[in-house]
Amino acid sequence: MIRALPYPPAVRSLGIPAEVRSLVVAVIAAGCLVLLRVSVPIPADVDLIHPLFWIGVTLVAASLSVRLPGDVVAHITTAPILAAVFDPQMANPFAVCWVALLGTIEIRDLRREIPWYGTLYNKFSYVLAAFGAWVAMALLRQLGSSDGPVGTVVLILVAGSAFILVNMSLAVFAVSLRTGAPLTRIWAGSIRSSLFGAIAQVFIAWLMAEVGIKVGLWATSLFIVPLLLARYSFTKYAETRALFFGTVSALSQAIDAKDGFTRGHADRVSRIAGAIAREMGLPERQIEEIELAGMLHDIGKIGVEDQILMKPARLDPHEQELMRRHPIYGASILSPSESLRPLAPLVLHHHENYDGSGYPEGRKGEDIPLGSRIIIVADAYEAMTSDRIYRKAIGHERAMDQLNRYKGIQFDPRVVRALGSLLDKRGADAFEVSELPPINYETLAELRKRLAREPLAHDAHAG
Repeated sequence: MIRALPYPPAVRSLGIPAEVRSLVVAVIAAGCLVLLRVSVPIPADVDLIHPLFWIGVTLVAASLSVRLPGDVVAHITTAPILAAVFDPQMANPFAVCWVALLGTIEIRDLRREIPWYGTLYNKFSYVLAAFGAWVAMALLRQLGSSDGPVGTVVLILVAGSAFILVNMSLAVFAVSLRTGAPLTRIWAGSIRSSLFGAIAQVFIAWLMAEVGIKVGLWATSLFIVPLLLARYSFTKYAETRALFFGTVSALSQAIDAKDGFTRGHADRVSRIAGAIAREMGLPERQIEEIELAGMLHDIGKIGVEDQILMKPARLDPHEQELMRRHPIYGASILSPSESLRPLAPLVLHHHENYDGSGYPEGRKGEDIPLGSRIIIVADAYEAMTSDRIYRKAIGHERAMDQLNRYKGIQFDPRVVRALGSLLDKRGADAFEVSELPPINYETLAELRKRLAREPLAHDAHAG
């Protein structure tokens, strides 16, 4: 049936990208084939008590999911599913695969909070991961490599690695294809941070299986405590990361509130700088730092007087000198925070020119942090392609002409080439534009005047 019709009509009309459809259909088809292979005929030696018990434990674990950054949901279901794999009473893949399929049903599945094909994809991903772990373990036992303490450790590591590799790979590919985010970004944002917890669950799974056999299935309930601790660590990571990015966003919006007519500028610079860094093949951790620094590159403008910051005309030399202090102010604001301190050098040097004519330190070439060299290109490109109160945008082509004209002087040629390559591949709409509209300068000025008058009016009335 699948060969005759590559995509079932219901899947073909979902309105999702072709790559996502292909992955969904492939995983569901592979999962169905595995279930048919292990279930027909049904093994005669199946002990229903153990499969039903592990299904119940897995259902409880599945109800304790945590949403991580990058639209990835983490569970503590790895432990009970792998415990079923390690359980000697379930010495066939039939029970293991059905534990993975039925035990991972969640409330959101019953409430139809996610599309049916998403539910099937998730469930069959677990089936394939559990089957992969069982096959790896069976092969090791056939080779006699699981005898003795060392062999047992090897068996645990190989079976656990097979499960984690299949499960996480399918999750990363699905999120990447659905959101358009690079695989490395999803790995850095979600998977890498949860990998240690998943590995810890592998060893907990083996202990659960051992205790279930030697003491009794009831005794495995004691492992709910370490599993809850694993979930707690996932939750705290997600909360801490959300708090961190919320802080960065709040700081960026503080600049928007002060410099209203360039509202959304920092957000756009951050997106452009991140895209350039990714085009240059930088590590994801460094890309994230550059994006955050791009978001906060103008935070030092908080320390610049309003009449200079909001002057609807060119600044005189004295005003320019005062404005040039904002990178120093920005670095000073970020440095006291341990989490923001790595961004301080990028913010401090984001107005350094490649030929050494920039400020505040007059650094030159490779002495300027790469992140700063990327941000200055992104900043200039965004400024030239956005309207300002004192001029109109000049357009993408003219902006690139200006960047090419001054590469090697103001801009790093390698960064300019990366931006040009990116635009050639994706067009002028390569960067998602912030939905925040510019604030009208006169409206903002009138608001400030009114707020300045209100305390006086209140005092007069009270007198």
